[in-house]
Amino acid sequence: MNKWKIAFLLLFTLVIVAIVSFFYLITRPIDTTPNPIVKQLPNGSHLEVQTTKKDFENMANRLIESSMKTSKIPVTMEVDQDVTLNSTLTVFEMELPITMTFEPSLEEGNLLLKQKTVEVGMLDIPPNTALKLLKDSVDLPSWMVIQPKEEQIYFNLTDIDIPLGENLIGHVQAKEFNLDKNRIILDVIIPTK
Repeated sequence: MNKWKIAFLLLFTLVIVAIVSFFYLITRPIDTTPNPIVKQLPNGSHLEVQTTKKDFENMANRLIESSMKTSKIPVTMEVDQDVTLNSTLTVFEMELPITMTFEPSLEEGNLLLKQKTVEVGMLDIPPNTALKLLKDSVDLPSWMVIQPKEEQIYFNLTDIDIPLGENLIGHVQAKEFNLDKNRIILDVIIPTK
């Protein structure tokens, strides 16, 4: 057998293995991811902050960016009529843009994003598979919990430490998240010593 036939068969085998591996990755069973335990917030002074969608978007993107210093794949949030997360996935050395829209709601002071739509490049894949791919390929902050089986993302806002000065850490929880009225109210808790 000549070397070209061997090279062709080797390349053909590699392509088949890559395709089978990709389909296995996106079709394997998805485990249930429970909501994280909500941290008991300390007693302290409460500062109620009312913000707009644009300001919340800027703040969320800064938090995500600062929490993902080691990750190569950026995740950005847009807040308009819905909440949209944009990222890119690397599949077989190809960059695929991923855009997911969510319906926000509040749960115990935290933000729960229920998936509405998903676009992964030109691929037509189920929402839970897109979330699973994002969860497996992006090293997200611990307070951002992707739940593929439930088709949602849980932002554990109460788990975020907000530095307020020398040796002073504050916490935040959401009180209202009304995108139609452009009204987002956050409760910042400044602990008493």
